[in-house]
Amino acid sequence: MHVDVFLEFASPPAAGHRLDEVFGNGLAAARAADRAGFGAVWLAEHHFLGDYSNAAAPEMLAAAMARETRRIGLGFAVIPLPLHDPVRVAERLATLDLLSNGRALWGVGRGVTAAELHAFGVEPAHSRGEFLRRYAELAAVLRSGDVVRGGRALKLRPAPAARLAQGWMAAVSPESYTLAAELGLDVMAGPFKPWRWVRADLARYRLLRPQGRTSFTLACYCERDHAAARRRAGPGIVWAFRHIVEVARPFLSTRTGGYEYYRRLGVASMLMEQRLSLPLLELLGLAAVGDPAHVAAKLARLAASGLDRVQLVIGGGDLAAAQLEACIDLLAERVLPALAAAGPSAAVEEAA
Repeated sequence: MHVDVFLEFASPPAAGHRLDEVFGNGLAAARAADRAGFGAVWLAEHHFLGDYSNAAAPEMLAAAMARETRRIGLGFAVIPLPLHDPVRVAERLATLDLLSNGRALWGVGRGVTAAELHAFGVEPAHSRGEFLRRYAELAAVLRSGDVVRGGRALKLRPAPAARLAQGWMAAVSPESYTLAAELGLDVMAGPFKPWRWVRADLARYRLLRPQGRTSFTLACYCERDHAAARRRAGPGIVWAFRHIVEVARPFLSTRTGGYEYYRRLGVASMLMEQRLSLPLLELLGLAAVGDPAHVAAKLARLAASGLDRVQLVIGGGDLAAAQLEACIDLLAERVLPALAAAGPSAAVEEAA
């Protein structure tokens, strides 16, 4: 299982970080993950969501990371396709891939907040159709480099590398896992529902597309002192999850066409929000916070399920650059070797 870093570029008011510090902390985390041998850094894209995320231009952040790292993958998780021209997406991916010497990765989705869709003139009830239409064009352009606009045949410059033809899709509802399989996309699961539910969705996806790769995102923080780690990172992580519920609330509490599953998630989400705590998040499989042995045990259960990648959100946006780097270094020193040592036998035990 590849271990990656996921960056939201959050700015909790309690942390008091200026936005240049928020971006600087993200770059520091990318450099540390590159040195430590992590698989990839994945960048969120969000617009107009306040303190929850300042990642409105992830392609700019990824380009900066490309110049400050050497081997780590640089991924978009995810590009909300209904907000973008597919040809412009392909141009930016091909350019980043060239700048990074072949390290660009990408995932797509249709958007999970009404505020972002409305801001760009997309009616939420139409987002699925927009996603399918734009993905078809994006996939064709990335495969061939050919563009047809205004009746003219054009060529993408720079031309996309062959490896860029394969990407990921964000999935929440069971139907979206099926769609990812039908489109031939690898699947990314976010921390929007308990891991037990996600694991069932991933198992069904693997039956539909056995060669497909799978990924899951969860909150994480590690220090040598277990209690200190939980004191330091717990408040920020709980703050971040409250905001996840808040930004998704319009789909969780109303009957929006194309987002019916979010309505069904709504009751569980509201109950979780009322009792939200770090122990509850860990019970639900959405966080791993503590000393190396504790974090390694949590991640080993994910690896045992057959997961191909895990994306770690380090803290909740309130940590300093030095804390982020120290956590990544400790994960590389104590947790990643423990996962490698566990080997495939853990997967057999989990399956049984």
